[in-house]
Amino acid sequence: MGRPPLPVGTFGQIHFLRLDKHRVAARTYFRDLDGRRRLVTRYGQTRAQAERRLREALRDRSTGATPPVPADSRLSDVAALWLADVDGSDRASGTKRLYRFVTDAYVLPALGELRLREVTVPALDRLLTSVHSAHGPAAAKSTRSVVSGILGLAVRHGLLVANPVRETPARRATSGSRRPRALTLAEAHQLRARLAVDPTALRQDLPDLVDFLLGTGLRIGEACAVRPTDLDLDAGTLTVAGTVTRDPLLGLLIQERPKTDAGRRTIALPPQTLDLLRRRLARLPAAADPPVLFPSPKGLLRDPNNTSGDLRQALDRAGFLWATSHTFRRTVATRLDDAGLSARQIADHLGHSRPSLTQDVYLGRGTVSPLTAAALQRSL
Repeated sequence: MGRPPLPVGTFGQIHFLRLDKHRVAARTYFRDLDGRRRLVTRYGQTRAQAERRLREALRDRSTGATPPVPADSRLSDVAALWLADVDGSDRASGTKRLYRFVTDAYVLPALGELRLREVTVPALDRLLTSVHSAHGPAAAKSTRSVVSGILGLAVRHGLLVANPVRETPARRATSGSRRPRALTLAEAHQLRARLAVDPTALRQDLPDLVDFLLGTGLRIGEACAVRPTDLDLDAGTLTVAGTVTRDPLLGLLIQERPKTDAGRRTIALPPQTLDLLRRRLARLPAAADPPVLFPSPKGLLRDPNNTSGDLRQALDRAGFLWATSHTFRRTVATRLDDAGLSARQIADHLGHSRPSLTQDVYLGRGTVSPLTAAALQRSL
């Protein structure tokens, strides 16, 4: 019975041949991905160097493609390739800017000069702990995602056997962090009343915007991108089809898709919000360019970042120091939860792909409900 063939992608015993005083050949047979057995040879000044070069060539050969960078590359080299892939992807422009910022600000200063084999779990843990302490859990989460993407690219090209980020624990908010909080009905009425008499808020056109956010739960960028063509007033619906973002070269523009794939959605509008939109449509100039319902005071696209800053100051003046622009989304989510909608329905309304995110981050908890007392009374 003959010797069984080598498994595909493997090699046999390595043999050495001294060619001259300063040159050694290391060779072995490798069974290629097409099933053929071929002799592979690499050279070096010593047996160890020749064997190392041969093993690297065999590893690269087993992947079916030559890796874009050498196996002993620094993390910064792979990071550059990963960022190029990100730039060429269909990710949102804000996500691309975030990933590049995190790479340049956090990842490369700490890990950029390390060889890939030196990027260990302890090294990653030190980085994430440092970012978490200095910049908070959100920055640490983004850093973990970026490093995972970079090292995942290395794994796909056979430069690493496994992604060490998987063995690094994700940082979570401490037990003392604030729970999600939504506006109560009384607080919402109070806030709207105070904004309605705030001269600065009126000049910045914030009262209508806040009413719209409380009636829809849209993100600020999505609200700033709403156009007449997105509305179906007869059906009472709004199609969320874009978001305002800032391109480094082009400036503010409407990105013709929301933040995520789940963000493209059609939502039902309450009557009060429909009335608000009808008023805005009636005041929209025929020559408006761009024709958005919530432009800047100068009639241009409204910058979501500047608007968040304006809202922050308006909330402070109104006495709502604890509230943020996300409070409006949490308020909508909590109202829908109180009305008995499922987590999946609320996630669809907000544009979340995972209901667990909606439950953990967006539903305001800690509210007093008389239903709990009634339920307990029935058990006594």
